[in-house]
Amino acid sequence: MAGKKDLKIKKAKSCSKVIPAPNICEKHIFTENDYQEIQKELLKWYDKEQRTLPWRTIAKSYAVWVSEVMLQQTQVATVIPYFNKWIEKWPTVQALAEADVEEVLQTWAGLGYYSRGRRLHEGAKIIVEKMNGQIPNTVPDLTKLIPGIGAYSASAIASIAFQKPVGVVDGNVIRVLSRLRVIGASISESGVRDHLWELANKMVSKERPGDFNQALMELGATVCTPQNPNCAACPLNNYCRAYSMTKTIPKIGKMDSFLKKKSVENAADCKSEECKIPDIENVIGCTFCLPSPVWNDNPQVTAFPCKVEKKAARQEKVGVLVIEKGDQLLMVRRPEKGLLAGLWEFPCAILPDEATSKSKSSILESTVKELGVPSSVLSSKKFIGEVVHLFSHIHTTYSVEHLVLDSSLKIKSSKKEVMWITLEEIKTAAVSTAMKKVLALVKKSETKPAKQVANKKRKRSPENHKQTSIKSFFT
Repeated sequence: MAGKKDLKIKKAKSCSKVIPAPNICEKHIFTENDYQEIQKELLKWYDKEQRTLPWRTIAKSYAVWVSEVMLQQTQVATVIPYFNKWIEKWPTVQALAEADVEEVLQTWAGLGYYSRGRRLHEGAKIIVEKMNGQIPNTVPDLTKLIPGIGAYSASAIASIAFQKPVGVVDGNVIRVLSRLRVIGASISESGVRDHLWELANKMVSKERPGDFNQALMELGATVCTPQNPNCAACPLNNYCRAYSMTKTIPKIGKMDSFLKKKSVENAADCKSEECKIPDIENVIGCTFCLPSPVWNDNPQVTAFPCKVEKKAARQEKVGVLVIEKGDQLLMVRRPEKGLLAGLWEFPCAILPDEATSKSKSSILESTVKELGVPSSVLSSKKFIGEVVHLFSHIHTTYSVEHLVLDSSLKIKSSKKEVMWITLEEIKTAAVSTAMKKVLALVKKSETKPAKQVANKKRKRSPENHKQTSIKSFFT
């Protein structure tokens, strides 16, 4: 959250030392009049332009909590159908607390970051068992008592559901505040996040904190977007320093011609109004200003906030074996912690990059043997193909094999939690999207012969018309 002490800044052209925060200059803060005007203009815009979202029509703290957890790192359009289904299934915190965790994970399947769904369930049980069914209404209590709630989620719930006058800082708010006050330092740098929280807490409307915070986030989502922001339609463009800077730069053609003749360092010597380039490093020692070269490369509002290079997704190859026996498939429970915690998957094994095809097959077979599958039947497995699935930080390629076992074959008990499940049950089980992709590939491979027969216009006899279990999936 924001620092407890206000930033003390001398009214001078150069930055004074700010204790304990880094040196910053006046253009990175708002005046009291700015706060009042921004509150008035933004709420007026929100009352007219706000989107109709399902969690805004339900005046319940529970609905706000569910929506905020679902919206973490997930787009609104993706969340809406999941939220509606969730509230229909569990309309109260009491109902969620009584739900089976398996059903909770299944309902969450496809939304990603499955630990969020598990923590919602855990939080509901805590609220019912230890808090008489009442969701905490302050930021400290929300972050301390409910699993999965951090600074942003707690502030959003406290302000929207309980009208507590606290600000919020999420990705949209970071972008809006960075542009309004030309904060060019990375959010990861010392003091930047604290400063943004300081601004948000001072800016929030005391009379309508929930509406104001939603308005600020709405502005970032619909107007002050990462690319191609609609600055002309922004209700705060009169208070946006980044927008005002774009009005002082030369026209594109003249700028190109000018930069060819003079270096950026000498540009300030140009006396013509048309040639003036804003010196955004006009304060010595300010740690929040955007470096001049960055602005010169992109003299637009989109230069803010500072672009942070994302780490490339880790490449991972996983062997997966779809084992079918009669009308059932063998699945294994994932560990309770980590990626896809607690979900069901087909037997899998991570394959090292340097391994040969033979060694990769051996690794997967060792995993399957641990489940009690006899080694004598593994030679009949077939390679089907590969499926690619992108997680937020992992680019996973699944090497898919398929094994059909005789219905009379008995599998010994395994130390791991396993189950045999039908195709119909998979549709409602806690199975990840990646595994459903794997199964769809197997399904597709088994339908190929049927397509070839159809192309030759051959009639199938009734006994041959019977589908295999895999073929019936997704029908």
